Amino acid sequence: MRVIDRYIATQVVINTLLVLLVLTALASLITFVGEFGHVGQGKYTLLDAATYTLLYVPSTAYSMFVVAAFLGAMLGLGELASHNELMVMRTAGLSVARLGLSMLTGGVVLLAVCVVLGEFVAPVAQRHAESMRSELIYNQPALIGNGGIWAKDGDVFLNIRQMSKRNSAQGIYIYRIDSSHQLLSSTEAASAVFNNGVWLLKGLHETRLTPDGATTRNVPSEAWHTYLGPGLLSLFVVDTDSLSARGLYQYIEYLRSNGINADRYVTAFWSRAAQPLSLLVMMLLVLPFVFGPFRSATTGQRLVAGMLIGVVFSVFDNIFMQSGLVFGFNPMLTAWLPTLLLAAICGVAVSRIR
Repeated sequence: MRVIDRYIATQVVINTLLVLLVLTALASLITFVGEFGHVGQGKYTLLDAATYTLLYVPSTAYSMFVVAAFLGAMLGLGELASHNELMVMRTAGLSVARLGLSMLTGGVVLLAVCVVLGEFVAPVAQRHAESMRSELIYNQPALIGNGGIWAKDGDVFLNIRQMSKRNSAQGIYIYRIDSSHQLLSSTEAASAVFNNGVWLLKGLHETRLTPDGATTRNVPSEAWHTYLGPGLLSLFVVDTDSLSARGLYQYIEYLRSNGINADRYVTAFWSRAAQPLSLLVMMLLVLPFVFGPFRSATTGQRLVAGMLIGVVFSVFDNIFMQSGLVFGFNPMLTAWLPTLLLAAICGVAVSRIR
């Protein structure tokens, strides 16, 4: 049995990685062509566009992993069915459930690769790509929009115009308000460096508002203690849809601690949590097709059918998530329901296999 497990798992893993390679290459080519419009701006060259595209490869691969796993399992088991290898295994007494378990052995390997991509590789690479691109095109270390980063820590509102490195920033504006939302003070700093858990503000100019009037002070540097460290602020720079689950959790905690609605990000967090199950369920969904209408289908037919099913599931998942946000559904339910529905459909289909 171990030989069969290893054989089936190898077929699934190899085919999935090949499909993922093709899909990622096509998507990366589109990204690369889309960068042509920025080539020539500032110091941005064609080689930089290629580097930017390569840095986006982990994010692209992660977003396509579930569909690639479904297609890879469809092609892998489909080839075994075409060569009558599955029929021989069934005749030898191997049940459909046992075949599914063998296939999921490869699914666990793919799942580990998917988690590493989404949690550790893709966020870091994407953040570096955006920082490099903005520095070359706009001559700024990290472009964060015309209004910069806005963040809140209790009664303090922070605005940062630029972040050059993980622990330094330029153009800092700090506004303090009272319980009646009246402005107490406005502080402007030319730059800041984060060290040992404290921001060191440099070139500081502060204006304090009191009932007796306004007072100002200028100091070369001053320490500032706040919950808003570089790790949290970096989450504001990157699109939250591409954050890791850990980054999303930190961002959710920050929003909740400041009384800000976090439903969108809670839904995104649970959607990431549901993705491993989606991957495994999509792979099991292959079994009814291999032992059913696609037993004698060609590779092209399996590929087209797999693409259609993968696209339909992805579109439905995205539409349901957006609808849940609009109509105020429970974020966990919104994120998990498409996967649970797919699991139910898969369970019924597999149980009908004879």
